[in-house]
Amino acid sequence: MSLVYVANFGGNNASVIDSKVNRLISNIRVGDFPIATILSPNGQYAYVLSTGLPGHITTIDTKDHRVLATIQIGSVDLPGLPTTPLAITNDGQRVYVANNGSNTVTVIDTKDYRLIATIQVNDNPLFMAVTPDDQFVYVVNTRAATLTVIETKRHQVISTIPVGDTTSNIRITPDGRYAYVCNNGDQNVTVIDIKTKKVIATVSVDGAPLPLEITADGQYVYVGNPGRNTVSVIETRTNRVISTVRVGSFPVALGVTTDDRYVYVANRDGNTVSVIDTRTNQVISTVEVGSNPVALGATADDRYVYVANSQLNIGSGGNTVSVIEIKTNQVISTVEVGLNPFTLGITP
Repeated sequence: MSLVYVANFGGNNASVIDSKVNRLISNIRVGDFPIATILSPNGQYAYVLSTGLPGHITTIDTKDHRVLATIQIGSVDLPGLPTTPLAITNDGQRVYVANNGSNTVTVIDTKDYRLIATIQVNDNPLFMAVTPDDQFVYVVNTRAATLTVIETKRHQVISTIPVGDTTSNIRITPDGRYAYVCNNGDQNVTVIDIKTKKVIATVSVDGAPLPLEITADGQYVYVGNPGRNTVSVIETRTNRVISTVRVGSFPVALGVTTDDRYVYVANRDGNTVSVIDTRTNQVISTVEVGSNPVALGATADDRYVYVANSQLNIGSGGNTVSVIEIKTNQVISTVEVGLNPFTLGITP
């Protein structure tokens, strides 16, 4: 059984869905206007980021859905798009928060919920990723067109890497060798060698890229191009686009199943989810969901995909989570949650 934690931006709460019955089992009050959720690697804790001056991190015990702590951080503004401003080390001991309103990164000790460092970075940090060995945190500074590299042992900036215009997302390969960064303004993806902290390739894609995900085997990078309604597929061995897949209208979020068989694409303006078969890089199903889907995620057992329908625009079908059964690619349940669900996280 997995638990799905949904941050409801307009409801100032987090909804909890039990995957065993696909029903809402709890609503937890968090800070104002939550925009991000992350789970600890063991699934015991959920961390919810709320905007404000200052912003707040709410720590939740997933056993009983009890709030354990509310931690004051830097200034966090509404980004206007789905982001990844939270990161947690693979040992679960540190949480990193990008404060885009104050251009800082907050470091939190998860043992005692203590703020242990505040690190100055560049303009408008919105996305982050931790290397698999927990040695470095890469911070995307969207307006500065740079990456800040933080050494986790001393909480110090050790490098600033120029990338492309309006950098919008980052993922690190499972082997920890490379980072892939979307440059929305330049319509390309930057590839960085983690060891040397140098750019080794720039890959042109079909449009202004926003979301990206890497398969668990590290062989392929899937990049969503919202303006072109496509997904570009990059082969990591050659750093070349090997396929361009047409999906629904305005793809803003991607999710890869654990077995690497399928990529699920949330099409915000089309109110659909496209399912790409990674063996053929073709869409094998288009699933109608609720209004304005902006986030999704698959359970670790590859049984379900959960889709947050934000209803950012006026229309019906929002403020819900659609549950897609992977076996049939059918919506088997629609769960009402709070107002404007913006992001979600799923326990292992």
